[in-house]
Amino acid sequence: MKHIAFDKRFVDFEKSDPKKGKIHTIRVNYDFWKRFEGKEVALFTWEGKPYQKGSTHKVFCVKRIVSVQDLDFNIDRIFAIGHKNPASIFKTLAKNDGFCDLQSFYQWFYNGNYQPGKMAIIHFTDFRY
Repeated sequence: MKHIAFDKRFVDFEKSDPKKGKIHTIRVNYDFWKRFEGKEVALFTWEGKPYQKGSTHKVFCVKRIVSVQDLDFNIDRIFAIGHKNPASIFKTLAKNDGFCDLQSFYQWFYNGNYQPGKMAIIHFTDFRY
């Protein structure tokens, strides 16, 4: 079973589920994630520093990937999901990915860690853009 790491701020540990309102997650490498459509994945957080000796995965739930939608991540065009005006869905995209505001969403993705290109919206519900 494939594992997907979640930052602890996106987890409701009391309910063993993603934070309320987080109905998808955005990841790099659309072609990789498309292979897992319809399959179950284990969602986890790291105990300790990620990828360091002694750190372990703490699985908090198992979800089925309902679908994988492509996302063109480009700093010059903000985000494009097949819409003429991608900025019109920016706020909804941020909310559905578990961010409390656009600034937090922007900082997460535009901090230099993500390169422009084809990304994946991994949906855990029937919602689509």
